[in-house]
Amino acid sequence: MKTKFSDKKTSLFFLIGFLLVATVTVVAAEVMIRFVNPQMSMYPRWEFSSRYGFELFESTEMVHTLPGEWRYLYSINQYRYRGEVVPISDQYSEANILALGDSYTFGQGVQDNEVYTAVMQRILDPDFNVINLGVSGWGLTQQIRRYYEFGRLYEPRVVILQFSSNDPSDNVRDRVTIVEDGRFRFQEAGGSTNHLRKYLSRSIILQKSQLYNLVRDAGYKFFQSSVMEDAQRILALEQDTGVSDEEQLYNELLEVFAMSLHERGVDLIVIGVEEHLNRFPYIRDKVLELESSGQLLYVQTAEWFDYEEALRSPEGHRWGEEAHRIIGTKLSEIVLGL
Repeated sequence: MKTKFSDKKTSLFFLIGFLLVATVTVVAAEVMIRFVNPQMSMYPRWEFSSRYGFELFESTEMVHTLPGEWRYLYSINQYRYRGEVVPISDQYSEANILALGDSYTFGQGVQDNEVYTAVMQRILDPDFNVINLGVSGWGLTQQIRRYYEFGRLYEPRVVILQFSSNDPSDNVRDRVTIVEDGRFRFQEAGGSTNHLRKYLSRSIILQKSQLYNLVRDAGYKFFQSSVMEDAQRILALEQDTGVSDEEQLYNELLEVFAMSLHERGVDLIVIGVEEHLNRFPYIRDKVLELESSGQLLYVQTAEWFDYEEALRSPEGHRWGEEAHRIIGTKLSEIVLGL
């Protein structure tokens, strides 16, 4: 009996000792990383969604910070988009403008009132409502589905579509919208990294942890690269063209979307992040082709910036507060001239 009791006591002491050592090690690592190599954190991040892969949490405030450097607050309403809610109605007294895009349209790296859509709202009020449906990390495949499942309820007069260089690859990762017989069909999202969000994205303790964010970035890149390789292999089997599969997919989505909006009398304005569109000649040529046929208006934002570096956000995005102010002002002028 004594031996059994002693063994249990020894195991208990060992477990307590192990937990104490682990706790001290984690706390020490947290403190060291915070002072030596502080990590960016954002909480809550994104929620898993079978329709989009991931989406913004509803009715929340995202805190995006780098300790000792910068801190941004992103206010998300009950409809899961950034900014003030525009009530959905059967008819609108103001004209509605929808903005679709990724982190540049969402406004990562600027405060709520600094996003170009907020700038537009101040300039165009009270004749227009500007609704920002941008989500960081989304590609055109998710943006189109979001438009038809929700954005279309606003009966928009104008849709602004923002392009950045990661859009083609984002379309491959979560192909939630595909084209069949010239029409859109929506399908469930896949990807193991999306399912991880169900368990990790709501934990404030984890999201604020410097150690977690250090490990998270490396782990996310590993899983994401595996998902991308599988998606690209599947896409390569489906298409056999002289251009990249990612560009072909983007063009297919864009052409049907532009034609659909045009048929319904909705003006489509395409904007790019500086020279990003020029990195994809096949997509650029499709945009110019659609513009020449009257399906959309292409606006080169690079022409609006004289000192690009000075316009960056401290967070790292190329559009900081001043860039958003310029874009919002210029787009407002274009909308009023339509």
